[in-house]
Amino acid sequence: MGTVTRDNLHLRTKGDWEYCEETLPKVSRTFALNVGQLEGDTYRAVLLGYLFFRIADTFEDNMYQSEFEKIRALDDYSKIFRGNRSLDDRLKLYESLKFRWHEESPDKDLVENGDRVIYCYFALPDRYRKIMDPCIVRTSEGMAKFQKRKLESSSRIFQLRDIGDLQDYCYYVAGVVGMMLTRIFCEQLNITGLKSELEKHQVRFGTALQLTNIVKDYQKDLRRGWCYIPASVTGKCNISPEKLNSLSDSQKKGILKMLVPEILDVYDSTLKYIKAIPEKERAIRMFCVIPFVLAYNTLLHITEMKGNKISREQVTTILTKCSLYARSNRLLEEDYLRVASKLGQSFS
Repeated sequence: MGTVTRDNLHLRTKGDWEYCEETLPKVSRTFALNVGQLEGDTYRAVLLGYLFFRIADTFEDNMYQSEFEKIRALDDYSKIFRGNRSLDDRLKLYESLKFRWHEESPDKDLVENGDRVIYCYFALPDRYRKIMDPCIVRTSEGMAKFQKRKLESSSRIFQLRDIGDLQDYCYYVAGVVGMMLTRIFCEQLNITGLKSELEKHQVRFGTALQLTNIVKDYQKDLRRGWCYIPASVTGKCNISPEKLNSLSDSQKKGILKMLVPEILDVYDSTLKYIKAIPEKERAIRMFCVIPFVLAYNTLLHITEMKGNKISREQVTTILTKCSLYARSNRLLEEDYLRVASKLGQSFS
């Protein structure tokens, strides 16, 4: 491999940055919409951070590895980000992670090319690695913790216990991302003074989209042996995990009635997080506003029994509105409260 110097790092990273930018929309169209709103080092750090977390996600939820293999992969992955390692050390540790299973997909392609993301990581100012390293470690360890629980349960479908368990899971896979984003945003001098206010809401800001996706994608999760809708919820509705694939509208409403208040609580904190960012900071606000508005509109679509996916036309309309909401807390809050009121009325 040879020692990587700053000179040869500079020579090779142009193509690696292009790879990272081209890969993001392949692994997540939603995040490509909002990451592209950012600028400068904030953009580059968030882009790489998302790709690193996506690699961890791929180890967690691929269909090709056993729980034991996933635990080992997540542990090996987390070692790369422990101890302020050099670029050469990280590249050596990453090499074996490329070949753990065979698959043709954008996510597997990202795993195979994770070393290219690492090269770009070292083209960033050092301070970003101090922010991002511990977050990637914490998420990888948290994912491994839940994989161990599934392994020990010997269940065909592993189900979370209760709302607290759901919050714990969401903290590791998404709340930590909210923490990382806050620290990256606060590297900008005009955001630094807002750190304490943003930190009050950062975990819930991070988990807003995750909770929405759990409601949206529960059938897909069941197919890989996971049920993130807690047993305390399905139990009160007298529904076993195996029956979640064939619910009546009445049963779906029963589950949503129990989950929506928890999700709205998280949305409320997300609104506070966004409102704390000055309206003149359009790039960061657009980054935050787009997934938030998509999330609460998707949840409304689901509660109205219209399916789990909003149309492309609706997405286009929402993105146009987001441009206005990024400039106005009042407009954003009015739209959110309108939808939140409808969500509450769905179960009255």
